[in-house]
Amino acid sequence: MKHRTLKSVATSALLAGMIAIASPASATKVGSDQGCTPGYWKNHTSAWQEYSTSTPLSSLFTIPANLSSFGSKTMLEALNGGGGPGLNGATTILVRAASASYLNAANDNVGFPLRRSLPSPFEPWASDARFANGIRGAVTDALASGNRDTILALATTLDNANNLGCPLN
Repeated sequence: MKHRTLKSVATSALLAGMIAIASPASATKVGSDQGCTPGYWKNHTSAWQEYSTSTPLSSLFTIPANLSSFGSKTMLEALNGGGGPGLNGATTILVRAASASYLNAANDNVGFPLRRSLPSPFEPWASDARFANGIRGAVTDALASGNRDTILALATTLDNANNLGCPLN
C-alpha cells in the first residue's frame, strides 16, 4: 500500500512539473490590480501583444447590423475615438475602452482583472453577470442591446479597470 501511495505521489509530481513546463507565457502576471488606459495603448503600440494596430474590431466582438461601420474599424482607430451623441457616440466610447481592456488582458506583464472570453476570477468582476463570457461577451451583449445607457455603463466599468494603474513604462 505504501508503495502504491509513493508511486502515486511521484506520478502527480511528475505531471505537475510537465504542466508547469507546458504553461503558456501569458501566465506570467496574474492579478487584479493593474490596467493601462486607452491613451497608453495608442501611444505605446510596441507594447501590444497578440494584436496589431490593424486588428479589426469585428475579430473581437459581434457587431450588430445597425452598428456595422464599427466592424471595419481597427483597434488603433478605436483607441483614438472620442465619443458623441446617440448610439454611435456611446459605441465609440465603448470600443475605445474595450480595445484597451483587450490589450491589458493580452499583455503578459499586466495583472488585469478581466479576461477576454472567460469570466474573471476576481471580485467584483467575478460576480458581475455581464462578464460571464469575458470582455467579448459583455461588449457583444451591450452592443446588441442597442441601449445607449447600457453601452455607457459597460464602458465606465471597463474604463475603471483600465485605470487601475499601468505597470508598463
